[in-house]
Amino acid sequence: MSDQPDDRDLDDGGLDLTPRDVDVTAKRNGRRRWAPLAVLGALGVVIVLILIQAGDASMYFKNADEAVAEKETLGSTKFRIQGTVLGKPVSEHDSVVFTIQHGGVSVVVRHTGSEPALFKAGVPVVAEGRWNDSGTEFDSEKLLIKHDENYKEEHPGRVEADESSGT
Repeated sequence: MSDQPDDRDLDDGGLDLTPRDVDVTAKRNGRRRWAPLAVLGALGVVIVLILIQAGDASMYFKNADEAVAEKETLGSTKFRIQGTVLGKPVSEHDSVVFTIQHGGVSVVVRHTGSEPALFKAGVPVVAEGRWNDSGTEFDSEKLLIKHDENYKEEHPGRVEADESSGT
């Protein structure tokens, strides 16, 4: 037997055990190491955004009478309250104060933010927010107007414009 290595299999496309350049390997491994971390980071951001959206979508609403009855349980939890606006809303500095009523129970709402175009007395609204610290008023950050089935008859120009634009 010969002391020379047997490299006959290399001629037939066998396994090449020749050492590689260290610099090329280090660069390649560096990229491979960060790619999964970047993908995991992007996935984490997507999951957080989905959870935020799901939290808003799962927010429940209470009628004014239910919200007052459950005031202790609700505490400072964010929720939606619904009722019909009584009287004329009053503007105070950077907020609008109005009263809503449902089931014979009235709630004073202090809303900061923009008011929907159809906001006025006698209109059903859903206000998003929480009870103030003393539990005497509902602090609202978002108002949604609930219009009835007569909306299309009362505002035909708005509905036709919306339908033609595809919204």
